[in-house]
Amino acid sequence: MQPLALLPAAVALSVDGVAIADSTVTLFLRTTSEAACCPLCDRPSRHAHGRYVRHVNDLPYQGRATTLHLTARKFCCKNKDCPRRVFCERLPDLVPKHARSTARLIGMQRAVGFALGGEPGSCLAWEMGMPISATTLLRRVKQAASKPVTTPRVLGVDDWAWRKGQRYGTILVDLERGEVIDLLPGRDGEALKQWLQDHPGIEVVSRDRASAYAQAASEAAPDAIQVADRWHLLKNVREMLERFFERHRGQIKAVSSALAQPLAPKDPEPDPFGAEKSTPSDVVEHSEPSAAPEPAPPDQATPPTGRRERFLEVRERHAKGESIRQIGKETGLSRGAVRRYLRQGHCPDWRPGQARSNRLDRFRAWIDEEIQAGRVNAVELHRGLVERGFTGGYDAVRRFVTKRLAVLGKARKRANAAKCKREPAPSARCLSFDLIHSPEKRSLEQRARVSILAGIDESFREVLARAEELAAMLRKQSPLSLEEWLRKAEGSAIPEVANFARGIRLDEAAVASAISQPWSNGPVEGAVNRLKTIKRQMYGRAGFTLLRARVLHAG
Repeated sequence: MQPLALLPAAVALSVDGVAIADSTVTLFLRTTSEAACCPLCDRPSRHAHGRYVRHVNDLPYQGRATTLHLTARKFCCKNKDCPRRVFCERLPDLVPKHARSTARLIGMQRAVGFALGGEPGSCLAWEMGMPISATTLLRRVKQAASKPVTTPRVLGVDDWAWRKGQRYGTILVDLERGEVIDLLPGRDGEALKQWLQDHPGIEVVSRDRASAYAQAASEAAPDAIQVADRWHLLKNVREMLERFFERHRGQIKAVSSALAQPLAPKDPEPDPFGAEKSTPSDVVEHSEPSAAPEPAPPDQATPPTGRRERFLEVRERHAKGESIRQIGKETGLSRGAVRRYLRQGHCPDWRPGQARSNRLDRFRAWIDEEIQAGRVNAVELHRGLVERGFTGGYDAVRRFVTKRLAVLGKARKRANAAKCKREPAPSARCLSFDLIHSPEKRSLEQRARVSILAGIDESFREVLARAEELAAMLRKQSPLSLEEWLRKAEGSAIPEVANFARGIRLDEAAVASAISQPWSNGPVEGAVNRLKTIKRQMYGRAGFTLLRARVLHAG
C-alpha cells in the first residue's frame, strides 16, 4: 500500500520518505498544490514566498505513534487592499490551523475523552499509540461542538446534586427519545423558565412536585400539560403514613410483639426445658423457676425534665390562643418543633434503650429450637445458619445466642447480657413501606402487619384506606376519581391526611395528569444516575462545561 493512501485524498501531498522505528513511524511530506487562498481576502495566489516545516501527530500505525514532517509553503497575497502580505498555506482537511495533531487524531482522542474522561482516557490513549495528557484530553472534550438542541414534544425535568445540600443543577430529558437534551445551573426555576421561553412548542412537562419547576412551566409554557411524577407522589404518600405512625407510636408499641412476629402462632409451645432434662456443660440453669414474661415498658420513656416542661408550656400557651410564631419566639424553639409538640399527644424523645433490629431476627425461631434441643455451641449454630443463607460472622451469632439464652431462662457461664424485655417493633418508616407496596405484591408478613395495624382503631383504618386508594389510582388500578378522593381526604379528622390532601389540591391539575397520562419521570431518574456516574469518574474535575459536554454526548 502506498503511504498516500493513508492520507486524505483532498490534500495534494507528496511523500519524500518514511522512517520506521521500534515505537514510532515518521512520514516526510510536502505540499504540491499550485496555489493557495489568502485566509483574509480569500484570493488565490501562486507566488510562493518560502517554506516551513510542521511537525504533526497522526493516527498510530500498527500500534506505533505516527508523526508527519509536513513541509508547507508561504505565499504572497497579491491583493493590494488586503492587510496580509504573506500567509501560510492552510490544509483544513488534514490539520486544523495552529494544531499539532491531525483532525482525525483529534477526533479519535476526543471520542476517548467522551467515553472515559481525563486520566483513564489518557492512559488508554498512550496504550493505543496516541499519547496525550489528561488536561489536553479534557480540553478537547470541552472544545467539541455541542449538538443542536431540538425542542421536544414531551419534556422531563428534575434536579441533581452537584454537591448535596449546597449546589444543584437541572437536567432536561426528551421523554419520547429518552435522550438528555440539556443541563442547566441551579434548581430555582429561573434557568428552566428562560430555556422554555427560548424553545417554545413543548406540549407536556413531566416534573416532580417542586414548586419552582411548576411555576416556571406555568409562566414560560402556559399551554403545556404539567404531569406530576407518580414515584414522587407515592413517596409523599409513604411520608404521610410515616408521620401518622410516628404520632401514634404509643398505640403501635402496644402491639409491638404481634408486629415483630406477625406469623407466629398465638398459643406458644410448652417450654421443653425441664428438670428431667440434662443440662449441657456450658449452660447453667437459673435457680428460680421460669417466671411470666416481664410486662412491656410504658408507652413512653420519661423524657428529660427540661424537655417535658417545654412540651407542657407549648401546649398551655397554644391552648390560651397564642400563635405558633409567638410561642417559638418566646420559648426559643423553632416553629417546626412547636408544631411537632402540638401534633403529638406525648412528649417526644429519642427512644433510649429501644431494641434494634438484627439480621438474625429471621432465624430466631430456628435458633430457639436448637437451644431448646440443647445445641448451644455458637460455632455449630453458625455453620447451620450459613447453610440457611446467613452471611454474617461468628461473633454476631455468639452475641445473638447469648441474648436468646438469657431470654429463655438460660445463661452461659461467661454471659452478662441483660434480658430482652420485649420484641422490637418495626419502625414507623418500615411500616410505611409495608403499606406503600401494592397489595398483590405484599409478602405474607407484610399483609399480616397491615391487618394488625388496621385492627388498632378507626383512625388507622381510615388512613390506610386513603393511602391505598391514592396509591391504586396512581398505579391506574382504581376507578375512583381524584376529586372524589380529595373530598374524602379533606373532610378527614386525621391531620396528616387533611394536610396532604390540601397539598394535592394546590397541584391538582398535575396530579390528575399523572393519573391519566402515560408519562413519568422514570427516564429522567435514569439520566440522573448516568450523570452522577460520569461526574464521579472524573475525580472532582467535572466543571459544568465539561460535565455538560460528556452528559450530552452520552445521550
